[in-house]
Order: sequence, then C-alpha cells, then structure tokens
Amino acid sequence: MQAIGAARPPLGVIFDADLGNAIDAVLAMAVLYGMDGKNECRVVATTVSKHSLSSAAMAEVIARFYAGTVSADFGAVGRGLPVGMSIAGKSTSETPLLKAVLERKTPEGKPVYNHGILELNDTADVHAVIRNAYTSQYDQNCVTVLAGPATNLAGVLSLPGVKDLIKQKCKALVWAPDRLSLDPAAAQKLLAEWPTAIYLATPELGAAVKFPATAVETNFAWSEVHPIADAYRAAQKMPYDATTAAVSAVLYAVKPESFFSVSAAGIATLTPKHTLVWKAGAGQHHLLQVDPAKRTELLETMTTLASAKPVPRAPRRRRPPVADPAKPDPAKPADPAKPVEPTKP
Repeated sequence: MQAIGAARPPLGVIFDADLGNAIDAVLAMAVLYGMDGKNECRVVATTVSKHSLSSAAMAEVIARFYAGTVSADFGAVGRGLPVGMSIAGKSTSETPLLKAVLERKTPEGKPVYNHGILELNDTADVHAVIRNAYTSQYDQNCVTVLAGPATNLAGVLSLPGVKDLIKQKCKALVWAPDRLSLDPAAAQKLLAEWPTAIYLATPELGAAVKFPATAVETNFAWSEVHPIADAYRAAQKMPYDATTAAVSAVLYAVKPESFFSVSAAGIATLTPKHTLVWKAGAGQHHLLQVDPAKRTELLETMTTLASAKPVPRAPRRRRPPVADPAKPDPAKPADPAKPVEPTKP
C-alpha cells in the first residue's frame, strides 16, 4: 500500500535470474546491491528461475553480505527479503560457482556465509513475491530486470489482472536474454504479452565490455571473505574476463541516461534455434548498445559497485504509537447529545 503524502522513494527494482549458471548474474546482483547501498535504487524483490535451493540460498547470501553481515549489522537492519524460487521442472544440481560459496567453511568447520534457506518452505512462492512487489510500489516507480530464462515472469503474466498492474507500476523490463532454450515458450510469451517497453541487453552487448579478472584480486581485496570473489574464481578457470550483459541490464535499469544508447522501437521474436531476432518497426522492444565514449567509465562503475563495501541500513521508521482514547471524567456531566449506555449489573 502507498502511504498518502509520503515522499516517493528511490526506484524499486525487481530482479529475477537463473542465479548460479554463470557469473554474469552474480555480478549483476552485486552491482544492484551496490547501487541500493548508495540509495540510488531499492531492491524490492529477488527471485530465481532455477528450481534449486542452492540458487535461492546464493541470492540470500549476497543480500545479507551487502546488507552488512560482515560487520554483524544484518540482524539490526532487518533487510532480509524473502527469496522467490521457481518450482517448475526438476530440481537442478549445484554448479561449481554455487558450491564454492555455499560450501566454504571456517577453520572451525562452520559455514562462512550464512543463510536461512534449507528446505522448500524457506523460499517464497515466486509469482506471489513478484506480484506483491508491484502492488507495493508507487505508480511508474519500479523497473524489472531479468537475467536468463523468462519462466517466472511468464508465469506472473498468467495471474488475473497482473498485466494492468505491471503497466501501472512498472516503467520497463530490462532483459539480458540467455539460455533461452531452457524455456522458449516462456520467452515467446514474454515478448508477445509483456505490457511495457522491453530493453534487450544482448550477449553481443555483454561481450563488448568484460568484467576484468584483475578487479577480483584488487577491488575485492578489502575482505578475505567475499561471496562474489569466491563465485568468480570458481565459475571458470582463472584468469578470465566475464561478459556483462546482465550487469549492463541492471545499470541501464537504474541509470538509463548514463552509459548506453537505445535503438528505435521494433519487435524481437524467437527463432526455432532459440535466438532472438530484432526488427525495427512498430513495437516496444529496444536494443541496448554501449556508448563507445563511455566504455571506460562504464567498466569502472561496474567494478566499483560490485566491490562496494556493505552499507548497513538504518531501521525503517515505525508508525508513531496511537494514543489510547481518553477515558470519560466522572466529575464532568455527560454530553446530552450522546446516548448514555445503561450500567451493567
């Protein structure tokens, strides 16, 4: 519910990804929380399209880390969003990226990164999480970022009345389409039915600016314990520079005027080989491209935000307590305009 007369908060971001398949989505989530810590946006929902408790646990680990768990402040700020997890398809196995983070132990044998997702009931219904996130936003004050298959968002579109809700609340969908063969029907549904403009951060865009391996050894060195650095080292054989389509999607969603140029409107369709083809013309799909003059600044922003130190949040303000109604003074005469209740025996 929107509070009447309340100041409009920063842009809300709903982030959905197949977290754990590639380092790109992990870096994107890190950049997103880096901007959240600077109050440039608010993460209002995180959901994973993998039917994997490890994927959901990774999302919570990252959220807790950037909320300040390294300084023991997480419990004080109460910034733990429920993680929505897809239950479509078979449960997927852990990847080296996920295992490196979730199975890292202290010298005493305890988990380095704590989370609260141990069974299915520890996750939330993914469609309800996304729908409720839209409901809680001011009109046109949130954006949706999708990294990977469209499974969850396509499911949300099937809920009654949700298309009108998205159109009312959401400014745009920014999508880094990857691994479309995992759910091509969902991709087709999203392209055909999504009610706002869609901005596409293609694999070609991601390959144009790569996250440097050197940043993992330098920018993240402020902490010996860092889930993003651990995940990066485990995702591929080091050293390697990672593509950044999902990171670009997050940055465009929050900073649309900063680093990218946007194509004219057109329509994107899915081919039988599960690739996207875009054609200019009537439609509301757009391609994102890197502004060559801002490439260096873009790369610096990516590395700085991803490696940002946690910024513990102040507790949310609570509503002031409502005073109890004044008790009648027996010394004063009763108001003749009000009926007098009979005395109970």
